[in-house]
Amino acid sequence: MTVRDTLLTQIGILQWTLRNPQVLCGEHTVSIPNDTQLLIIADEHIDLYGDFVQDVLRAMKIDSSYVYCLLTRDISLLPKEILWPCWIMGKPLAISFKKWVINTLPLQEIYYRPQLKCDLWKQICQYENSF
Repeated sequence: MTVRDTLLTQIGILQWTLRNPQVLCGEHTVSIPNDTQLLIIADEHIDLYGDFVQDVLRAMKIDSSYVYCLLTRDISLLPKEILWPCWIMGKPLAISFKKWVINTLPLQEIYYRPQLKCDLWKQICQYENSF
């Protein structure tokens, strides 16, 4: 501990250490694999191997190994234009998309509301020629 650190501690000033200082320099971005067929953006982590998600992916003819999940809070780390098909769970995002986008409420709400499941299937059917 340096003298400066000791003095700051004695006068009650907390020091913070950046875990990822490269983010402030704009060096940190999300690298999405080239073979990605679906980008899922959600507020919480998604279990790609859950029954419901597997059913949806089967309907889209997409294997879960070609799905990339991203938390909504990390959306600023993406490129300005999204080049992958997306399934956004939660609020619609103000981002430019080059491919189709499916918007739903979070999974926890879809599980127990048949009308939301119906809305999801309608969106999937709308883009079925793209799968």
